[in-house]
Amino acid sequence: PSSVGVSVIGDRNLFYSNDFIINKGLNSGIEISDYVVDGIDILGRVKSVSKQTSLVVTIKSIDYADEVLIENELYIVTGTNDNYLSFLRKKDSMKKIQLKLGEKAIVKKDNVNLILGRVSYIKDQPIVNTKKNFNLDNLRVITND
Repeated sequence: PSSVGVSVIGDRNLFYSNDFIINKGLNSGIEISDYVVDGIDILGRVKSVSKQTSLVVTIKSIDYADEVLIENELYIVTGTNDNYLSFLRKKDSMKKIQLKLGEKAIVKKDNVNLILGRVSYIKDQPIVNTKKNFNLDNLRVITND
């Protein structure tokens, strides 16, 4: 997939919000739901876009949800306003989720595997641990080709 280098221009400290604004938008080919990454680690997705800027919701936000691949099975996860995502359910199933500790939670974007985090547990409940600190100086938006 193609990518565009971006810079954070608003809400950089993420203190009051789990969203931030980047300096590129529609004029650079960015669209709603494009992934924002640091390397192959997902930091968030584009939530809204104008001609020159975009609003990004981070993976930590309660507004974030995604479909992830773990051990060749699809799961639906959601943000928690903390350093982890919780599992809503296995895709197309309501069975109890049983996963190996440390497995990667991956989002497939075209032919690239983007990493959302790793499986962990809180009180016997599976979660996806995410990066605690974001590197906001080396961001790229993965765009559709």
